[in-house]
Amino acid sequence: MSQDTATAEHDTTDGEAEEDGGPAFLLSVEQNEYLPAAAGRAEMHAIVRVEARGLGRAAARAAACEVIVIDCSSSMSWPAPKMRAARKATVAAVEALREGTRFAVVRGTERAEVVYPPTGGVAVAGPDTKAAAARAATRLTPVGGTAIGAWLDLARRLHTGQPAPLRHTLLLTDGKNEHDEPGYLRRVLDECAPCFSCDARGIGDDWDAVELKEIVRRLRGRADAVLDVSDLPAEFEAMARGSMARALTGVRIRVRTRAGGAVGMVKQVYPTRVDLTAEGVRPDERTWEWTTGPWGDEVREYHLCVLADPEGDAQDEEIELAEVALSPAEDTGACAEGTGEGGGTGEDGGGAGGVRMPAARSVLVRWTDDPLLSSRIHPRLAHYGTDDALGLAVTAAYDAYVAGEPQQALAHWGRAVRLAHELGNDKMLDRLRGLVDIVDAAAGEVRLRERIRPLDLNSAMVLSEESSRYRGAGPAAAAPAASPAPPAPAPADIECPDCARLAPAGAAFCQQCGTPFGPDTPAGAV
Repeated sequence: MSQDTATAEHDTTDGEAEEDGGPAFLLSVEQNEYLPAAAGRAEMHAIVRVEARGLGRAAARAAACEVIVIDCSSSMSWPAPKMRAARKATVAAVEALREGTRFAVVRGTERAEVVYPPTGGVAVAGPDTKAAAARAATRLTPVGGTAIGAWLDLARRLHTGQPAPLRHTLLLTDGKNEHDEPGYLRRVLDECAPCFSCDARGIGDDWDAVELKEIVRRLRGRADAVLDVSDLPAEFEAMARGSMARALTGVRIRVRTRAGGAVGMVKQVYPTRVDLTAEGVRPDERTWEWTTGPWGDEVREYHLCVLADPEGDAQDEEIELAEVALSPAEDTGACAEGTGEGGGTGEDGGGAGGVRMPAARSVLVRWTDDPLLSSRIHPRLAHYGTDDALGLAVTAAYDAYVAGEPQQALAHWGRAVRLAHELGNDKMLDRLRGLVDIVDAAAGEVRLRERIRPLDLNSAMVLSEESSRYRGAGPAAAAPAASPAPPAPAPADIECPDCARLAPAGAAFCQQCGTPFGPDTPAGAV
């Protein structure tokens, strides 16, 4: 059997192009469809790729609400450029709002207050209101404490009742949540999660990367560090424009298995890693559904695991294990009590009017006795396995360093450097250079820097759930013809230390149980 046959992989791709240029979603499933016939109940892993195209025109008509929350605690007064940058960033975000967008500017201290509009509530973006909001932003002054839970709760109340299904909050903070009562932030996030999405930035040295990561994870957004305060206005403008580019409140991903099947896991792996498994609902015993956040023109990828049993199946025949489909997710009205307007699905309401959904795609299996076939890992799955290992290494290094174990942190940072280099993740490599001197990136050889700033520590940690997109050759890419050559010895497969399943040499993780492989993982029998 040729190697090309041995690496047979499955790629069901939405080939329905937008011939008329109208908005549409595309859907594909990529996997190695072979599983060992003798394994009994096994796990089939696949990457589900979802792409939205042509939503820009719909976004220009979508009803949106934007709340801009600025930390004005006393710590923002020093160094002085922080507060000046925050004022300019607020102005930049307001100016980026589309006319007709409902918006408010919130000043956050040990309490939360609306500074624009001066009467409270929200304003409607237009030349006059945007100019007035910019003037209010220039008067923001730092005084008081930090109560992020109170700030987000006010954002929720401002979004509530607005006839704008697309709801987004921008958050800037330079500190930790110190003035809310214990547990209050967690309760607020539970209430905010169905209401709006949130992107955040941490500025200065004293904010908490773990806390900020949890906020944006729950609120389906992204967080980052402000490395240079002069860049903050441009970052706020970009985040506001990104919010204005969204046109659809959400998409429902539906997985329907064959009788006796089950879904073991669903994780978003790009652009950020989020385990969605526990968020799924089951309309019936064979169907699982997950609802995504709002969409503009973008790509998201998901790691799907379907549990499979070979009993009663023929070997070496293509069998459908599950079907993956998309449908529009209507606004739940969670922030529109009493208005009668918040659940719209028309073009102006952030719904799916005129957006084409793709045909369903299959997750397949072929049962085989050939270990070379069943042990192959699809390159896209391998990429995201390595990417996940990078995030774990960065997180472990942060935890070790904070716990006063710098040498243990150094070992994890060395692994992170090696994985970031392997993935071509230059953004993470740049962040890691603030923590270690890189001697040999490919080997993960690093030296601990003499002085590590809290900003550098936080800036790497806050990116630990941000993933790098797979850009390798697709499974259909054909290898160029070559003259026959003597076969080279095959590298030894890797034996998983947890479940003993064999994986091909160079694999980043075990496809059976998910255990990440390190350079010292022993090789098993070929």
